[in-house]
Amino acid sequence: MNQDDSLRQHPTQSDGTTRAIAVSAQWHDAELAMKVARHSFERWLAAGHKDTPSLATMHAYHTHTALHEAARAIAMLIETFRVEVIALITTPAPNTDIPTQRS
Repeated sequence: MNQDDSLRQHPTQSDGTTRAIAVSAQWHDAELAMKVARHSFERWLAAGHKDTPSLATMHAYHTHTALHEAARAIAMLIETFRVEVIALITTPAPNTDIPTQRS
């Protein structure tokens, strides 16, 4: 995540190595957002029993925000893989005679 708590934007390059690195970073962003959400959720559960309602509300809000960030990161991963799969389906591998599906 960036300092403003938004996820990094990772451009998809034509180079396979660069794409793999970008996807790895997107995956890391999703995992980080889920860890933050889980931590906030656990604090919300604990706060519900022993802390003031305002503290519990703050933890619930942080959980909500982190879950939205995780959902956005996962949506970016899904879109990245959708694009990759379409590219693999429509572009023949070099030095093969395997037919591909054309749209």
